[in-house]
This record gives sequence, C-alpha cells and structure tokens, in this order.
Amino acid sequence: MYQAILFDLDDTLISLRGCESEALRRSLDEAGLTERFRDDYSSVSARFAAISSRYWGQRVAQGYSRDQVLEGSLRDLLAHFNLDATLAEDLALKYWRDFCRSSALNPGALDTLRHLSQHFRLGLITNGYSDSQRGRLDAAGLSHFFDPILISEEVGIAKPDARIFEMALDALELSAADVIYVGDSIGHDCAGCQNAGIDFCHYFPDLATDGHLPDVKYRIGHLPDLIELLTADG
Repeated sequence: MYQAILFDLDDTLISLRGCESEALRRSLDEAGLTERFRDDYSSVSARFAAISSRYWGQRVAQGYSRDQVLEGSLRDLLAHFNLDATLAEDLALKYWRDFCRSSALNPGALDTLRHLSQHFRLGLITNGYSDSQRGRLDAAGLSHFFDPILISEEVGIAKPDARIFEMALDALELSAADVIYVGDSIGHDCAGCQNAGIDFCHYFPDLATDGHLPDVKYRIGHLPDLIELLTADG
C-alpha cells in the first residue's frame, strides 16, 4: 500500500485555463474594458488562451521573459479586438497579480484531498513560478494539505528531472515504492516518474476523446476516482 501521494498542480488539481480566464476578467474589469466585451467574454478568454499558449510555447526558443510573454499576449489580444495596445504593459501587471490570486479548482479536487489526507501523506511537485504556484494554492485553500511542496523555480530543478522527485522522497523519508504521483502530463509527469521509479497515475478527464494514449500504471478521468482506486489498491 502506498504511504504518500504526490500531486501535480496545474491541470491536475487546478485548471490553468480557468485561472487564466478568471485573472483576465478581473484585470480587464479593473482597466475599465469589461463593458467593451459585454456578453462575449467567452470568445475573449478563448482568444487569449490561444495567444498566450503560443507565446509560452515560444518562450525558450525566443528567449522571452515572463513579462514579455504576458505583455506580448495582452498586446496581441487588445490589437485583435481593436483596442489600445499600449495598455498591455499595465494590463500585464494587473493580470499577473490577479493570476497569482486565482483559484479555479478542477471538479472534485477539494473533497478528494480532504478524504485522501486522512489516509495518506500528501505532497506536491509542480513546475512554475513561486508566486503563482504558492499564491494559487493559498487562494484555493490547498496549501495545508501538502508537505513537501516543491516548486521548480524555488528548487532550481523541473520535471521530468528525477531529482525533483527524489527531493520529495527524501523529504518524506520514503522509498519510490511507497509513493504514487498523480498528474496530467505525459511529457513532464509520467516521464519524471519513470526516471525516478515512481508509480504514475494519469489524470485525463477527456478519456472518451483519445484512443491513442500511452500505457500507464493507472489512469483516471475524475479526481474522486482516486479514492476508490487507492483504497482498492491498498
């Protein structure tokens, strides 16, 4: 039986797209731009998600800083809707502040953690920035569930590097066989678990839409499925 469960954060416990949408709405509202979109906010949010994803995807190759990614994304968004693109720099500051305070939990996340915390030790390993990861954990009321919390910016190592997983094992004083990791990413989470010899549970809420997923030890479509899975496994 596992003694501890390690979790990913973004798109596992928390919806990254939901946090982006929440932060964008707040920052646009503060900038006085919300009325411009009226009831069409969903298209604005979708457009921003596409633009932002492209910028983040190009960040390493283009040498973009985080600020450049945010400003570029918002500048392109404003230009797309024929708004003043010079507002992008100030809007980016508002957006990041609001993003670090967002708390768009995935369905069942809180109840699942409450239940599992009664039976297992819980930890968190996440790639990302310290202010955004810790800020959103606090905003969502999740921080107290996890020990350790390992954030790539803070420890200087990112998934799928086995060392960040080994740091968690050291903190827990457990072996790889005593731990399971739950995450959404094959490239970062699954590969990291393979590198560290840790069992992996793939969180993939769109199970019905993809018939070409790689084989993993476990796969779930809903976070509460973990409760039955790990109880049965024990």
